[in-house]
Amino acid sequence: MEMVTYFKHITDVSTCYVFKNRLQEYAQKVGLPTPVYETIKEGPSREPMFTSTVIVNDVRYESLPRFFNRKATEQSAAEVALMRLVNSGSMENLFQPVKPQCQI
Repeated sequence: MEMVTYFKHITDVSTCYVFKNRLQEYAQKVGLPTPVYETIKEGPSREPMFTSTVIVNDVRYESLPRFFNRKATEQSAAEVALMRLVNSGSMENLFQPVKPQCQI
């Protein structure tokens, strides 16, 4: 499956939280330590905003800014990491097609 098609398919099921799973699978396949997530909570407790960083092989990948929950911001950081790894050529031939994990 072509990478562009692969990520388009993942984006279609992004509410299923597949990015963290795929990043961990990648790390395991290439013998890297498990990705580490650092999440920061900002703002008042009634309206918290989260940002996250994932560290893969000593490289930090920042989430898109400001999510309303921790899980979403960690998924964003994992998605950013995956996209950058794919663009760098580090992930060739490592993925199989994604089977949706929830109903859309």
